Amino acid sequence: MAKSIIVKVIIGNYKYVEIPIEEAESLLQTLLENFPNKEKDIKEVARIVRNFDVFYEIARKKFKNYILIPHDTSDMLRGAVLFDKVKLVSDEEGKKIGLFFDRSISVDDVVRVLKSLGYNVSVVKSEI
Repeated sequence: MAKSIIVKVIIGNYKYVEIPIEEAESLLQTLLENFPNKEKDIKEVARIVRNFDVFYEIARKKFKNYILIPHDTSDMLRGAVLFDKVKLVSDEEGKKIGLFFDRSISVDDVVRVLKSLGYNVSVVKSEI
């Protein structure tokens, strides 16, 4: 049975996806295959995923809900930005990571990558 996932298009045309931490590595690998020029962002998010507990505790201590992905101005000008920020979630359902895709990434690209991983994708406009 295919898994369902929601892509939220939020204010500013950012796309938001929340996935279980166990599935994040395969998503990041597929993103790297589809967006090789955005490797820096993907590696930074992979580092956060691998060290979820440490980053979660740091974020909690700073009363932050999100971790901003650092970007060089040159990367932004070259279009090498994939993520704006990530959200770390730990609740009764388990650990999840919320990915805020940069506004330059099309919703169609996000949907295509998720479908290639076997997800049934729904797109909704949201006001996170």
